[in-house]
Amino acid sequence: MANGKKKVLIVNNNLATGGVQRSLVNLINQVKGQYDLTLFVFDYSGDYVKLIPSQVKVIEASPLLKLLGMSQAQTKKLGFRFYATRAAFALYTKIFSNHLPISMLVSTEKKLSGFDVAISFLHNADEKSLYGGCNEFVLNRVNASQKITFNHCDFSNYGGNTPRNRAVYKQFDKIAAVSEGCRQSFIKAVPELEERTCCVNNCHNYAEYINKANVKPVEYPKGGLNIVTVARLSPEKGILRGLDVIKRLVKENYRIRWNIVGDGSQKSEVEKEILINHLSEHVILYGNQDNPYQYIKNADLFFLPSFHEAAPMVFDEAKCLGVPIITTNTTSAKEMVIEGLEGIVCGNNEEGIYRAIKRVLDEPLVIEKCRDYLRTQNHTNQTAIEQFRKLLSEEGL
Repeated sequence: MANGKKKVLIVNNNLATGGVQRSLVNLINQVKGQYDLTLFVFDYSGDYVKLIPSQVKVIEASPLLKLLGMSQAQTKKLGFRFYATRAAFALYTKIFSNHLPISMLVSTEKKLSGFDVAISFLHNADEKSLYGGCNEFVLNRVNASQKITFNHCDFSNYGGNTPRNRAVYKQFDKIAAVSEGCRQSFIKAVPELEERTCCVNNCHNYAEYINKANVKPVEYPKGGLNIVTVARLSPEKGILRGLDVIKRLVKENYRIRWNIVGDGSQKSEVEKEILINHLSEHVILYGNQDNPYQYIKNADLFFLPSFHEAAPMVFDEAKCLGVPIITTNTTSAKEMVIEGLEGIVCGNNEEGIYRAIKRVLDEPLVIEKCRDYLRTQNHTNQTAIEQFRKLLSEEGL
């Protein structure tokens, strides 16, 4: 230990905008004074680089390992050789799997030593994606007394629940799931690791959410229900089935407006559905925004119609801004949204979504009760920090 503080290495792919990266930055800022922290990042780039405190030592990977933290387009700045190398590995991954590419890229990095604890903060994706490698890096390129991995996904269902991935997890001393729902999903897939698996909630920067929400908050039209979604426009988020529900409610003459902040692979499809169904006055697309909180603050409801989720950070963001939630029943929904007090957890299907929103339209007091409750809550990271402290201790879970 240096200066009496435990030497901790945390490994992640990059610091681009994303839930895992945001959770990492928030955690580092919460515990920076309690440990001698070193951050190893495959590609030290992204919007959150500026949020890493100066006392945290940062190590960036060599150019070959950087490829695991970059998109194909980003590698152009490294030159043709690296662009072609990543393209070849990506093609191999699609045809076979990411096992060999990850193993080869990780092996190019020199070994790190001298740490009490080494943490892999990012789980691997499905085996047809050239993404991940943090687990393999911590296991094979770091010498540490204790090795820990974080799990930010619905492991049983997310696509990476494979024999090889399960074997990788068995090599870690402890596994930290970011919610009890995520923990249960992992244990269901790898029951023999139950004793090594604990829950460490995501950390949040609540003061930042509130401050940003108060910077020119969006004013929505009066006289109808204004719901907001902040999410990628990708299939798992259920945006298209959300549009079907809005279309149905509009046909029934309900006054409703769905404000969507985000971008993604389904953007053109979503835009097309809005036009075809004459929903332009009822569904507004804002695209990606640096400050999504100014869109959440004055909404009547936060709405997430996802098919599957792990532990969405945006739930706690909305709650600290006093905005009730309607969410489908995904892995951690009932754990993170108290029914009737913080919002509504509905059936994970179109009919369930329809009934939940219609209930709010017919009975506005349902949401007023939630809003009153949320205003009385004190949002802190105390539980998450205590869980993290216990995770890094030598004692059992």
